[in-house]
Amino acid sequence: MFHFKLLKHVVLASTAAFALAGTAIAAPVSSYGNIAAPGVYYGSGNVNGNWTIGTNTTNNVEVALRAKDRGTGTTIDGSSGIYSTFQGLCNPVCGGGPKARWNYDFSINTRAGGGTLDLTNVIVVLGVDTNSSAATTFTFLNVLSNWVDSDYWSGTERSGATGAPVAGEYGVQQSANPLFGNAGFGGVLPGAGLYDFTLTVFARTTAGGQGDVLARVGTQVQVVPEPSGLALAGLALFGLAVVGRRRRG
Repeated sequence: MFHFKLLKHVVLASTAAFALAGTAIAAPVSSYGNIAAPGVYYGSGNVNGNWTIGTNTTNNVEVALRAKDRGTGTTIDGSSGIYSTFQGLCNPVCGGGPKARWNYDFSINTRAGGGTLDLTNVIVVLGVDTNSSAATTFTFLNVLSNWVDSDYWSGTERSGATGAPVAGEYGVQQSANPLFGNAGFGGVLPGAGLYDFTLTVFARTTAGGQGDVLARVGTQVQVVPEPSGLALAGLALFGLAVVGRRRRG
């Protein structure tokens, strides 16, 4: 079961200035495992499973969170309510710029059991805790505008190029690395500690504002110190990669 850490204070991201308020129209049903069909549709090599899920059975809105190993792409077991992963970088296993050892994934489905809601009818807020201590410091991100490469679903998959859903789309998914600039951590590698994540879907009012809570879910990621042997091995591999590049240069 997920338990929020003591709320110390809240930091609002520039991408969204939301208050996590609103009245839930029905208590969500919590579960763990697979999300509803169509399941995982973003990118290649992704699989269903190991999701922490909140579903509102009255309006059929489903929200889900999980953590994943960035280097291998495998999902992490979070059945206890906490996903455990090592701190540090996954480079040089991960190519390109620096990346944390783990990603967080989210999924929203506004028609998980049927229904007629589109993503254009809702506001979705992701809360990312950047405080590794027992307290929380949340950055809140507008899920439907923060990422320009999210995958949307309307019966067929569309990789978002506009950063927002269009009429008829009712599913959106994304996988974000903490070191990505728009992931909520400000581009800073999270140290060892416990981090909270929340995902909330609000009804969009006729004026475009935030209405009632339609679904909500929360989970935690425990980042633990990397074993010294693995850290040394990673440094050795990184050094060999650097030497190799210099020799080829």
